[in-house]
Amino acid sequence: MTTFIEQHEKQKKREEREAEIRLKNNRLGMNIFQVSWIMAFVAIIVVNWQLRFSYTEWPPAGVEPFSPILPTIATLALLASTWLVRNGLNVLRDGHIETFLNNWRYAIGLGFVFMAIIVFEFFTVSEAAMATQYGDTFRLMTGFHFIHALVTLGIMINIFRKGREGTYTGDEHDSWAVEGTAKLYYFVTVAWILFYVVLYWIQ
Repeated sequence: MTTFIEQHEKQKKREEREAEIRLKNNRLGMNIFQVSWIMAFVAIIVVNWQLRFSYTEWPPAGVEPFSPILPTIATLALLASTWLVRNGLNVLRDGHIETFLNNWRYAIGLGFVFMAIIVFEFFTVSEAAMATQYGDTFRLMTGFHFIHALVTLGIMINIFRKGREGTYTGDEHDSWAVEGTAKLYYFVTVAWILFYVVLYWIQ
């Protein structure tokens, strides 16, 4: 006859096994999302290349190429914020909640610096550029990325708020939301680096 203690132990082991499976599925799903959705960004890059090869020169005659100065600053801010996100996740796993919150606070701030620069770039495209597909594709690419960055930062703010409320302990199961959000941020960073190289350095 099974005792109450044995039943309790079996229930506990079953719950732990289910939690492990759930975490494994979450990670697999996020990895599939990252790989598949980055293909959407790659597809836009392919469109950019197809358009540029339809012109005899790129940017078209009479259009100044986009300056990489501000976007480089934005990219450095994004890379720094990504490092803070990664570091915050690592220290959270070690149980350092306050350090995690500080890292994410600064990461969110740098994320908004990045977005402010991209918005400025978006709205200061010259009339000459906007009269060509050079300007159109620039706005398509920066606008498409901006939407993803905005949504991800919104999720980060929500995670930060919950972290201040004590939702996360550092256990990988109850902190999956933090890990998942960090992976979304990595995705945003990789996507931007691809766009940054194509838009500002490959002429």
